[in-house]
Amino acid sequence: MKVIVVLPSNVLHFPPVISLVNILNNLTIQTTLITTKTCFDDSKLDFVKLEQIDIDYESVSNPAKKLLLIPSLSRKIWKLIDKYYDDETLIWSVSNLSLKYLGNKIKNYRYVLHLLELSEDLRYHEKLPIIKLDSHMLAERAKAVVVPEYNRAHITQAWWELTNTPLIFANKPYINYEIVHNSKISDPKAAEILNQIGDRKIILYQGIISPERPLDKLIKAVGSLGDRYAFVVMSGGKDIYADLGVENYYFIPFVKPPYHLEITSRAYIGVLSYFPTKSTGYSVLNSLYCAPNKIFEFGLFGIPMLGNNVPGLKFLFDTQKCGVCLNSFDEEDICTAITEIEINYDLYSSGATSLFSSTNSEEEVKNILKVVKDRWNVNDVY
Repeated sequence: MKVIVVLPSNVLHFPPVISLVNILNNLTIQTTLITTKTCFDDSKLDFVKLEQIDIDYESVSNPAKKLLLIPSLSRKIWKLIDKYYDDETLIWSVSNLSLKYLGNKIKNYRYVLHLLELSEDLRYHEKLPIIKLDSHMLAERAKAVVVPEYNRAHITQAWWELTNTPLIFANKPYINYEIVHNSKISDPKAAEILNQIGDRKIILYQGIISPERPLDKLIKAVGSLGDRYAFVVMSGGKDIYADLGVENYYFIPFVKPPYHLEITSRAYIGVLSYFPTKSTGYSVLNSLYCAPNKIFEFGLFGIPMLGNNVPGLKFLFDTQKCGVCLNSFDEEDICTAITEIEINYDLYSSGATSLFSSTNSEEEVKNILKVVKDRWNVNDVY
């Protein structure tokens, strides 16, 4: 079997895709990655056949202009696919974005439909709900539908009226070299900021900054605890919290994976923040049943976690004893939760480590490939 992974975006912003490619390589599966806007000079993916396309879809905000771009860019992607596709090849389509370009044509090929977010349907643009793909047909024709979390699998099956429950590939980092606790920092800017922080206990948020992931009350609460702590945000977004006036708040700009884990390794507590909002372009259930890769990234180093009370977090926190969930981000309650974690740090740290060990990403990919092989010649029309 050969695999063509399609993600027409910056793959460095999608750690699960890097994990997938690393696993496919470890399984000695010949892999071609079709992507864009990506610098792989030191990303440790030099073993992958890389095909990059000239595309600037995400910088265009006007939905009508975005639609006009799709046909020409779709032709470029399919030209690359047809360059490598044969009767031993599987297309691994990652995210809704890929399907915007691949379109209904993909039904004539062998493919996996890998959904990174929870979507009620497949739209070309969230502001143009009438123009959309047939999610039921595309998912039924796929050799496998893949999602990152158990609840999402069953929700997607119900929404899309699928015969088979989607398979799970958790958003767990799978890296091909060792990163240890309190690791040396490769990124110069991050190293400079961590030197300023010194030996203070780092409470870390890493990920995108958006309305569904508010951090202001967390930052203020940690600020009230004084110099023993530092609240650190590591993100590729704009530092919107710089004007809060919290002295022990620090912002680290985007660090390319997997090197961002070096900063993660320095954290004392990891923060997760998920509040449902309709402004993201996905279902509001996307936040409720979140599947953040940072849960496993914190777990890799045995870092206890602090989050808000949504099903995607509370179930794991309760069963694995890896952290504390709050009903709301009230500043006083946040401080109390931090104290609770400090008092029972070894318990929560052990739970975080157990959470990380509970998932075997390579076995998940093997299972997906086994299902694909079982369905290999079913409904093939290519």
